[in-house]
Amino acid sequence: MNVKQASPRLTVLQRNAELEKENRQLKKELLEQNLLLIEYKASTEAKLEEARVREEKLIQSNEDFKREMKQQSEETNKMMKQMTEMFQKQAQP
Repeated sequence: MNVKQASPRLTVLQRNAELEKENRQLKKELLEQNLLLIEYKASTEAKLEEARVREEKLIQSNEDFKREMKQQSEETNKMMKQMTEMFQKQAQP
């Protein structure tokens, strides 16, 4: 094989090597980006779960508070009724 025939082939081989190197670099960058995306997704899902738990606790706390307020209201109404009955009995001769 003479120099004229080898030169184009060498150029193609060099270009192929360059493209393979670039391809490896792009694959590496893609893997890094995928890893970052997975980490971000895991972090986001964890934060979302924490928010759900906080929301559930707040809802339960609110329901407990409403029950307590209802019970206290009922007790207050009962006491007011008893006081009213007592005043009425005292007012009657």
